[in-house]
Amino acid sequence: MRIATYLLPLFCCLPSVAQTVDIGVFSLFRPVELRVSPASRTLLVTAGDQRIILEGHRFFAVHLTQLSSTVQVSARDGSATDFYLSIPGKIERKFNGTLVIRFADHKLIAVVTMDREIAVASVVAAEMPTSAPIEALKAQAVATRSYYAASHPRHDEFSFCDSTHCQFLREPPAPGTAAQRATQETRNLLLEYAGKPFPAQYSAVCGGRTRSLEGEGEQISGYPYYSVPCNRCRRHSPGIVQGHRLGLCQSGAIGMAASAATFRAILDHYYPTAHVQPSN
Repeated sequence: MRIATYLLPLFCCLPSVAQTVDIGVFSLFRPVELRVSPASRTLLVTAGDQRIILEGHRFFAVHLTQLSSTVQVSARDGSATDFYLSIPGKIERKFNGTLVIRFADHKLIAVVTMDREIAVASVVAAEMPTSAPIEALKAQAVATRSYYAASHPRHDEFSFCDSTHCQFLREPPAPGTAAQRATQETRNLLLEYAGKPFPAQYSAVCGGRTRSLEGEGEQISGYPYYSVPCNRCRRHSPGIVQGHRLGLCQSGAIGMAASAATFRAILDHYYPTAHVQPSN
């Protein structure tokens, strides 16, 4: 482990930030070792009673057998920042936020608390192809944001994970990319039903028609999903299904956007009776 050798006085608690989400990352790997390193700015690593400054190409290593207290990582002033997190020999990703590492159930648990809009852009970049029309990406951004805003926590140790169990999340897209633009241009817009945001469901390919919950005895977070036709899947992938077929069909959204539909028209089609509204 290579770390800076000087320590800092105790910092106060991290400042509260409006509209953040906490996301457990790399949990499918059940890691026993993690490494964190700066992406640009200096990092503050808090480990037990130590406050360690991490700069340049140095990294801080955390091993399950050596971890005796929670590790916290932030910018030097305790705020969110860019950093790299890796499982040596397996995976490395860049994140923006603050990081907490703890242990439970014979594995390390890494939780990144990030601005909701950064999480939305990261999901849009991961869930949709880079070639997707901008209006399809905007529709995905609104659905993604609604899911984060209205869902109850789905895990014991953190609210959401970075896999398809919750929403597939990778690195934040670079400035100027389509995913980042789609997120910016729909900032704070949510899907609402009966005056309340709901955690919008979506899937990759619906086979020609999305699924209704009517008669199935199911209820998913207050929205009555309807079965609607999907022209793109009817023409290009009839009968082929990838996902649960509830709500937005990503393939269908791409097809509608390619035919000049706006993101609002796409959402109106796949979520009948729902409305796009700004969050409070």
